[in-house]
Amino acid sequence: MEKPTDIKRDMTKDVDLEPARIEVVEGTTTVTTSSSFRDQFRAVKLHKRAVLAGYDLTLIGSIIANNEFVQQFGRYDDTSQTWSLPANYQLVWSIVQYVSATVSALCGGYLNDTFGRRVCFLITVLLAVCGTFVELFSTNWKVWIVAKIFMGSAMGSMQANTQTFVSEITPTSIRGLALSLFQFWVISGQLIASCVLEGTSHVSDSWSWKGAVVSQFGPSLFCIVMFFSFGVESPYFLVSKDRMEDARAALAQLRAGENIDLDEEVGHIHATLLHERRAQENAPSLLECFQGTNLRRTLLACLPVVMQILLGYPLCGNYLSYFLSLSGVSNSFLITVISVVCSLVAALFAFVLIERVGRRRQMLTGCCGMLVCLLIISILGFEGLGQVWNYQSLAAFCIIWAVFYYASVGAVGWAIVGEISSSRLRAKTTSLAALSSSLTNMVWSIAIPYLVNKENANLGAKSALIFLGFGFVLTGVCFLCLPETKGKSFARLDALFEARTPARKFDD
Repeated sequence: MEKPTDIKRDMTKDVDLEPARIEVVEGTTTVTTSSSFRDQFRAVKLHKRAVLAGYDLTLIGSIIANNEFVQQFGRYDDTSQTWSLPANYQLVWSIVQYVSATVSALCGGYLNDTFGRRVCFLITVLLAVCGTFVELFSTNWKVWIVAKIFMGSAMGSMQANTQTFVSEITPTSIRGLALSLFQFWVISGQLIASCVLEGTSHVSDSWSWKGAVVSQFGPSLFCIVMFFSFGVESPYFLVSKDRMEDARAALAQLRAGENIDLDEEVGHIHATLLHERRAQENAPSLLECFQGTNLRRTLLACLPVVMQILLGYPLCGNYLSYFLSLSGVSNSFLITVISVVCSLVAALFAFVLIERVGRRRQMLTGCCGMLVCLLIISILGFEGLGQVWNYQSLAAFCIIWAVFYYASVGAVGWAIVGEISSSRLRAKTTSLAALSSSLTNMVWSIAIPYLVNKENANLGAKSALIFLGFGFVLTGVCFLCLPETKGKSFARLDALFEARTPARKFDD
């Protein structure tokens, strides 16, 4: 095995892409890297930022109904002598947040490749802290727009950075589990925010909403502590910058206690990156993501995160409280918490499955379950309208849908994003996936209220038919095009994609 410095001298020679620690047995890839508790805990720490996303989305989505909040940012109607929060204010806030997330995700690829994964980790948290400060001291709805810019930018930066960082520091044997932690922490943030909102709802002054906003500093502070307690940069980033000694030191910290040859490990990373840039010596660009076999990998990275939206999340994920309010349930908070806990358990179940059944099978099974739920919800849109049992059934199947979602597409989607791209273009491919997610989310966040609400299209649960149609098509695409990445090194995936191996033959 050549040392990294030897490989660097000859940039044109062919290299062996398969690390010695990968053994091909009966057509499957078996990873012999030891998986320690330390590796798993490190991934847990890096994913903690996802708490910020779940926390902010739940918090801000709920406090707009707070009376004190409405009086601070809304309008007073002299005729009805009531305060209200105009729909156009809420629309502007949503659009600004998603556009900011989109721009941030797009820029995130360049920032990750220029300044490194650790720096972008810190940028994400600082953006969230700035957004929280602006929210706390906002005096009118226009200032709140500035807060949405910061929060949206933090969300886009997090999506562009987290999966790239985790996939590059985690051993292959637990890579899927580590990447699926993203959704687990999003749900955890939702659960914490729901409990905080229940507590602050009993406060009578402006601190009924300000208290909820201040509580966002808790997750941010925890993430900053995690940043300083985790001082390792991605070895892939360091090798891409020809910082071989730094990469060796990072690997020594990441693989402490494991019996591996650090020079050989750095050589494997360098060989993988070298092979990917043999055809072009320039710095990686977004255009490369749409050329040759990289186009297939980019589309596959975008597929699962778009499926998360088009398989019904805008309806089933966001309208549970709406259906509960119509069902006559006296304690909607309790039902909401039960729903979030069920989702959390489903996400934990996904961790158990992802390294056993594989990404492809887990995705397809979950999609089938969600399609059944969407079909039943669609039927309920025609039968028993206006009756309590109908709304209770809608709420129940929204919860069941969420269990299938978080056990499959929700958890596995971002894991696929972190694995499917080439090492050289991973940061930019992840940014494009985050961009696809933000744009799709923005469109449907605007469209779904007009489809569901009585004063507009008044489709109600019938709107599930739209997602059912998308779901059938995307599940078919998933079956035909999504390959299995479980247990495969990045070098092995490069070889399979370069050979244009059909998706269903990745395990042959």
